[in-house]
Amino acid sequence: MHSRRALALKLRGAGFGGAAVTAALQRLQQLGYLDDAGFARLWVRGRAARGGESRAQVLAGLVRRGVAHGAAQAALDAEYPPEREAQICRRLAARLAQRLPPAARESRGARLARQLAQRGFPGSRIVPALRELQFTGGPADEEFEEY
Repeated sequence: MHSRRALALKLRGAGFGGAAVTAALQRLQQLGYLDDAGFARLWVRGRAARGGESRAQVLAGLVRRGVAHGAAQAALDAEYPPEREAQICRRLAARLAQRLPPAARESRGARLARQLAQRGFPGSRIVPALRELQFTGGPADEEFEEY
């Protein structure tokens, strides 16, 4: 399944002209084969099931694929609610913590926080995950207020 924009780019890349691409996209939409909202819901559901991305990353991925921000946000809200993001952040933090080298627990906490932040998780998800894993000396809540 593709977004309207992604399919248009593929057709143009295959050498089809603008009018032919527009006509094909309109016909596919009329027949129900092209639905950005449906694509967005399925894409978000798949990304949430994999469990390694924040809501912000998933939203950005949809927008990059040409899904309108409103449709992308609606799919995100329906398929990947904030509560699920908190759960995913905790699971990912536990998995990543197992891979960290044996160093001082404080530096491991800071490193883990950076890894989660790089994946787009907000501080409001990172700090509780670190606390649950009993990391001390990690980032303070104030460090992540910008997220």
